[in-house]
Amino acid sequence: MGNKILFHTLVLYVLIVSNVAWAQNCQLTEANMRRDFIFIHNNDILRTDYIPDGDTLTLYCNERTQAVHLTCSRGVLQAMPAGAACTDRLKLTVQATKKPCSASGVSGELYDMVYKWSTGHTITLYSICYSTQRETVLYSTHRTYGFNLATPIYNQRLRPTFKQLGHMNGARVKSFEADDVYQRFNTLLGPQQTCIKSNRDFALQRGHMANSQDFLTYDQMDATFLYMNVVPMARGCNIRNWKHVENWIHKLPSATTYATVLSGTHDVQYLQHSQTHRFVPIYLMAGEKNPMPMWLYKVVKYNNRCHVFVTLNDHSKNPAKRATNICQPTQCPQGISFSSDPEACISFCCDYSDFVQQVGNHAKLC
Repeated sequence: MGNKILFHTLVLYVLIVSNVAWAQNCQLTEANMRRDFIFIHNNDILRTDYIPDGDTLTLYCNERTQAVHLTCSRGVLQAMPAGAACTDRLKLTVQATKKPCSASGVSGELYDMVYKWSTGHTITLYSICYSTQRETVLYSTHRTYGFNLATPIYNQRLRPTFKQLGHMNGARVKSFEADDVYQRFNTLLGPQQTCIKSNRDFALQRGHMANSQDFLTYDQMDATFLYMNVVPMARGCNIRNWKHVENWIHKLPSATTYATVLSGTHDVQYLQHSQTHRFVPIYLMAGEKNPMPMWLYKVVKYNNRCHVFVTLNDHSKNPAKRATNICQPTQCPQGISFSSDPEACISFCCDYSDFVQQVGNHAKLC
């Protein structure tokens, strides 16, 4: 009797082990990455860094070139065929939705950043509310999925130059150039201003709204390097406290979940004139266009809860104290902390309901 029980136990163990072996997911690694293809899974862009056992990963180039299909079998992803290459992959398209949007009292229009096929099929990576009146991003929305894939090669060597796509004024591109920024600050704040010390001082950067690291593959990350997706951001914000928020969001979803992220701007930054000492609104273009935002924010929805993070877009050692109704500060969620150094840009968390009431219903995710 004991031998029979032992036999059945061994059979059950073998079946369990066999099922596990036959149902292993394939893990995407940086070695699998190809910049010249779009990664497709189940008629959508690949959102997570694993492919279920038995599924097929499609590396798509364009409608003239045959796609490459790689099958996942027992934890092993089929090898890329020798010589497979794509010299002209399907390009990202900025698609106007004809839907109005607004924030901070400024009107705009919603644009989807999409891959679009001649058949009419589209895949949206993220969306932007853009104001051509002010030549600025009001906010962006996207989903970020759980994955563990790190892409140091991309961050170190493959980050692309920013591209001009969509319905924005080409002069906005030039207004971000170092010479133009330096001259503009001298015009607005006087020749003794020290915010931008020279045309080699990159204290003002092109700060992403939809964050590149929230997207999985090289082609998806490339799609965030658009002038329609950036605002003038103080360098200290971009590389310190704002980056802390981006990193926290990136680590939030599990492998089978996603977070919804709304990134936006509120109000216009005022800086002090070097001679008159009056506070002057900062626009990188004449006619009150391409403003430097006073506040940057992210609203994050995950597991039916919403969190709000705000950053004062000023990394000077002594930022002016400003009365603002941006929100009621509250305790931050576990796992995130901010530097109190003003050069990191003052950041804190907001009461969600109060924030929506003050900033607008476009930020209402919960």
